[in-house]
Order: sequence, then structure tokens, then C-alpha cells
Amino acid sequence: MAQSRVQTAVLQATSMILFALISAAAPEYMWLFFIIYFAIIMIVMSRMTMSGLKRVDQMKGSPLFKEDNAATAMASDTTLIQEVKEQFKSPMLLLLLSFALIFVIPPVYWGYVSPYVESLIKQMTTSEFIVRFVVFLAFYVFMIAILYVPRSLLMRGVKQKKQLYYPRIYAVYKEGIVIEGRLLQYSKDMCFKVETKRRFVEVHGDKLPFVVRLYTLDVSKLADKLFEVGLRECRT
Repeated sequence: MAQSRVQTAVLQATSMILFALISAAAPEYMWLFFIIYFAIIMIVMSRMTMSGLKRVDQMKGSPLFKEDNAATAMASDTTLIQEVKEQFKSPMLLLLLSFALIFVIPPVYWGYVSPYVESLIKQMTTSEFIVRFVVFLAFYVFMIAILYVPRSLLMRGVKQKKQLYYPRIYAVYKEGIVIEGRLLQYSKDMCFKVETKRRFVEVHGDKLPFVVRLYTLDVSKLADKLFEVGLRECRT
């Protein structure tokens, strides 16, 4: 988790510097840079979401545990619907709030904040490029900082920090868990939680971008097989 936060911070800092450089040096190409940048981000995010899952055609040997109809156990979990609603509610609220703030932040910054920033930088340098660069850099930092506040407040109220992934078909093998045609390989940071009443076992991992929830009517057998392949039960 700590490594992921550092990577996110580095990515944000690098992005802001690049935005400021392009804005200061070639503002007429800023729109093109935005399109290319966000296209790359979408590709990277898509790959990160599926990280740890490798597509497989066929596994060697027989599965230790196989579930072809997790929907039966899933249907008995009345809390799942509420959890799914909460999963989508927070991102949607954040998206709407961020969208609204994007229209508010620029006028506030350029009208009230940028004159002070520009005046301060001009006292330190006579380079127009450096002045423009710092003014734009301060703008992007200002925007990220303002957008971070509602995000942190919304995330405090979310019980499930990671997205839930609840496949309908899966199989447990010695090498990993095959989930809808993809292999989730075991790692040392993985552990599992057992919810007998709600009929599922959750697989957690620091490197996993989501929580894998495996529904089944035979929870104890699934837990035994996961323990057999080397996964430990989560401490909390």
C-alpha cells in the first residue's frame, strides 16, 4: 500500500510538471497533450486493474475446488446489493463534485491567486518562461489540492476501500485461482477471510487492486483448499 501511494504521488508530481511545461512553452498544443496523456492514463489504469490476472486457456491437472454457480450463494447475501451501491455511489459523487469544481477553480485561481504568485516569482527572476511555468505549476497544484479534499472526505466514509470482484465461475488450483478464464497467481502477501453466514471467502492482497470475493455454498471446503495451497487467514 505504501509503495502504491509513493507511485501515485510521483505520477501526480510528474504530471503537474509536464502540464506546467507544456502550458508555459506551447499552450496552443495543450489540448493535444491532454488527449494523449489521458489516453495513456486510461490504458495504464486498465492494465493495473487486471494486474495479477493472466489469461489462460487450460490448466494442468484437476482443480482442488471448482464453483460453476456462485450466483446461487450470491443471491442469499442480502448485504451485497448495499455494498455494490456504496461502491458506485462514492465514485459517482466524487466525479460530479470534481466536475463542478473544475468550473469553479480556474476563475478563482486566475482571478485571485495567480497575481500574487506571479508577483512573487517576478521578484526572484526576470525570465518570462520561468514565471509562466511557476504560475501554471501553482495552478495545477492548487487544483489537485482542492480536488483532494472532497475525495479524502468521501473515502473516509467508505468501508470497502478496494473494489469488489465477485466472479460467478472460478476454480482453485495449486498454481492459483482461475477466475473466468484468467489466472490469479498466489503471492506471499495474499490472505483470505471467511464469512460463513454470508457464504463467501475473500482473497486479499496488498498488490491486488481489488478484493476477490468467492461465493460458494461450501465455504469450509473452499477455505480448507486455500489453506492447503499456502494461503493464510487474514489477521484482521
